[in-house]
This record gives sequence, C-alpha cells and structure tokens, in this order.
Amino acid sequence: MANQTVPLRVTREGGIVLIELTRPEIRNPLNNELKQAMDSLVRSLEGDRDLTGVILTGTGGVFSGGGDVKAMSRERASGEYNGAEDYIARMRHSHGWLRILRELPVPVIAAVDGPCVGAGFSIALLCDFVLVTPRAKFAASFCKIGLAPDLGLFYTLPRAVGQQRAREIFYTGRLIGAEEALRLGLALEIVPEDDLLTRAWDIARQMEQSSPTAFALTKQISARALESDFETLLAQELQAQSILLASRYNGEAVDRFTAKEPPRFNFK
Repeated sequence: MANQTVPLRVTREGGIVLIELTRPEIRNPLNNELKQAMDSLVRSLEGDRDLTGVILTGTGGVFSGGGDVKAMSRERASGEYNGAEDYIARMRHSHGWLRILRELPVPVIAAVDGPCVGAGFSIALLCDFVLVTPRAKFAASFCKIGLAPDLGLFYTLPRAVGQQRAREIFYTGRLIGAEEALRLGLALEIVPEDDLLTRAWDIARQMEQSSPTAFALTKQISARALESDFETLLAQELQAQSILLASRYNGEAVDRFTAKEPPRFNFK
C-alpha cells in the first residue's frame, strides 16, 4: 500500500512512466503537496531522452476531485495566502509544469476511473488521449465554488467539444458520464475498470513503434493545428518533413521496405 504521506507513485517499465495519484481517501486533490511533487517529476521527465510514454491515473476509483477546497479554507483562515499576488505566484508555478507536461514529445495518456472534476478535469484534457471506465465522471465545477476554470481548461475544453457546449459545461458545472464523454469527444475509449491500465500500457507501447523524432514533430504541429491557418501548417509540414526525410530512421525504414524486410522499430 502506498505511503499516505506521498501523493504520487511512479512506476517505470522501459521508457514508459506510470504516474498514480495515491490519496483516494481525500479524492486525490491537486493540493500544494501534489503540485510540488508533479513539478519535480515532470521537470525530471522533460530532459529524459529514453522516455517513450507517460500514463497518468488515480487510485481507489478516483482520478482527481480537483482542488482541495478544505485546504483552501484553512489557507484563507491562516493567512498563508493573502491577496491576489500570492495566488498569482501559485498559479504561475502550476502553469510551469503544466506546459512541460503538455509539450512532452511522447504520448501522454490519462486513464480515468471515477470522479475527474475541476482541476482534475483540466489535467486529463491536457493529455493526448483520455481513456475512461464506465464509472468515470467529469465536471467543470469551478463556478459552483466561486472560481473560474483553470489549468488550461479554457483552452482545451472548447477545442474538444466546441464553444457552445464548453460554455454549457462551464456554466452549469454538471456531471458528464462516460458515455456522454465519449460522444462529446472528451474520451477516446470506454474500458472496463479492470482493463483500464492494461489498455493504457498497450496504447503507450504501440506508440513506441515509430520514430521518436517523427512523433515529436507530429505532436508539436498537431497541438497547434486548430489555431494555425493553412499556410502556416504547410510551412510547418515542409520543415518537419525535410528534417525527417533526411533522418537515419527514415532512410533505414525505406531501405527495409524496399528489400521486403520487416520494419525495425525503436531505431534512433
């Protein structure tokens, strides 16, 4: 059993890193302790040249209940955070590791079982793929406690579901079940609870079967596709393809294909 004072458990198999939030008894909150742990971990992954994938999940049937509202109350009462300046500094700290997580040049997969609300919802949508179980539930419940969506949700949610539906989700804070999440495009697949992590590992391993450079460039360009015009994307395509056509990986892949030899993956 995970030490209850530690908010994260990290498991690595080859180049794939599994990150588990380990405080389900308090709904795996994104409190200061977890944010500090995520900051250290994500920054350590940023320069890891052997990294090929990241899986992020909760434990105990909870992905994340979002911000720790009880801790917010204690902090306000104690004066630990006093005024907008303190909160701005805290948000900027979170934005630092969020950017790194979003821009890791490998697939990042959220495996969501149970509640995924508030800032937990924000974190899940920053990932490349979201797998859910039938009991997954999403909500952008910020307005209900007098806050605005944060941790990138203003960016990710409208791009996933469209502006009008995103506003409805923001304004009502209602729960979205697994079937609706799949229908709206918030989730890639619905997977039985017992198979969730197995499926996440399978997808991560499947995506190891390509050129790391090609994957990184494809992720980088596709992340900006919805905010770029056609000519900009053509220019980025030209740059990426010229780099990749000159790469050793492509050269060997073409030679093996021409010789009718099986592909050799994970060549760097």
